Amino acid sequence: MKTVIIIRRNSYKLILPLLICIFLASGLSADPNPKELPQGLANILAEQRIPINTLSLVVQEVDAKEPILAINSRTLRQPASLVKLFTTFIALDYLGPGYQWSTEIFASDSVLDGSTGYLLFQGSGDPYLTKENLWSIVNRLQNLGLKNIKDGLYLDQSYFEANQSSSGDFDNDPLRPYNLMPSALLTNFNMVDFTLAPNSSSRSVDISFNTLPRNVIFENQLKLEKGQCHNFRDSAIFNETQSNNVVTISVEGYFPEDCPKIEHELSLTNTNHYFHSIFSDFWYLSGGELKGYMIEASKKNPGKPLLIHKSPPLTEIIRLTNKGSNNFMSRQIFLTLGKHQNNKVANLQESRLIVSSILEKYGIDFQDQFIDNGSGLSRKNLIRAETLSQLLMKIYEHPLRAEFISSLPISGIDGTIKKRFKKFPLKERMHLKTGTINGVKGLAGYVKGLSGKEYIVVFMHNDFSEFTYKTKPFQDALLTWVVQDHKW
Repeated sequence: MKTVIIIRRNSYKLILPLLICIFLASGLSADPNPKELPQGLANILAEQRIPINTLSLVVQEVDAKEPILAINSRTLRQPASLVKLFTTFIALDYLGPGYQWSTEIFASDSVLDGSTGYLLFQGSGDPYLTKENLWSIVNRLQNLGLKNIKDGLYLDQSYFEANQSSSGDFDNDPLRPYNLMPSALLTNFNMVDFTLAPNSSSRSVDISFNTLPRNVIFENQLKLEKGQCHNFRDSAIFNETQSNNVVTISVEGYFPEDCPKIEHELSLTNTNHYFHSIFSDFWYLSGGELKGYMIEASKKNPGKPLLIHKSPPLTEIIRLTNKGSNNFMSRQIFLTLGKHQNNKVANLQESRLIVSSILEKYGIDFQDQFIDNGSGLSRKNLIRAETLSQLLMKIYEHPLRAEFISSLPISGIDGTIKKRFKKFPLKERMHLKTGTINGVKGLAGYVKGLSGKEYIVVFMHNDFSEFTYKTKPFQDALLTWVVQDHKW
């Protein structure tokens, strides 16, 4: 008899503890030889009322065969952005450190007379086609003598399979930059960034823009009210609509009147419109003429490209991805795995097959585990702490170890842990990837002890009950215990 569980929208907080219990009961998550938690750490768990069964921990010297500490290390957990450790390392191993993405630009006809019918942009998933890069492309095109584009732009998105999901699926907040969907051709992260400030005389909110491309209109309906700066995003509602060739972003709600200013950013969901709009801005600024709009189309055998733009090498891309925990970039990298060395359209299933084959090559047990889209924004990801520690061990033994470890945030210095671990003995002694979504906290990476010994540390906390547990005191104590060479 088959049992079917139906999970209603937003009901994961209630049902996930049940699913975790099912995993535990199945025997897949039982530790063969669990190591006891030191009493000092156990006391902190008790003080913070954190159930031990919500935690998975592994601490191991990099050259040891057995862990010093292993608690619930085979329990399947949601990893949040710790999954980027798999995405970025496998890319480094499979694609190579010098791998670059290409964006090719074609003209419909000769540009010797300074004009062409249309330009075709053919993307291959460049994760870092910034507005500075696009400005460089515009200048290079004009240096070829091209001034007039008569019939608009053709945008080829066919390198990646069309998205099977939308940017609002994860948390119903589609304009948040972390929800940006992958795309074969996308520039500047579709970003509109701006500063909001209260205008007490008119009881309104002033908005000044850093990036607002042409044919993107902002409708400001915000009102001043009392409140805290950090609560602004919960009290403002942003919406995106399109009519003809114009995208309108409207915002309504409340702005805290005692807040001097707030810097904010959004990412449009209409990737092709954004690309055309910002390219148009740059083209006009450089003295060119551009008529027409854009068409998404795939052109087979378009001939010789006018020019080719290359992304930064993969080593730089994974550094940007891991330091800032960039979900869009990790999704781009993940999809690229499925396209490399074959002629198929890049898709998630092909990428997952590559991930499994690379992990198998290194003898890493990935049974019953799952990576959805290569980023932390998925409730489908399921990973064991033991597997993460195996991965970190293989990375430490890898010829490109230095390139990878340098991509991880440094405690108290940069990335997602720039503002944490600012004091001795934790500052500058750890390279750690972080992972955080509702109900999930994680840390994993490398820690150097005061003795000079190096350790692998994996911390994963999952709890989807109505309670919110404060795990930072325990994280701090655990890492201090490791830095002090586990000799309290």
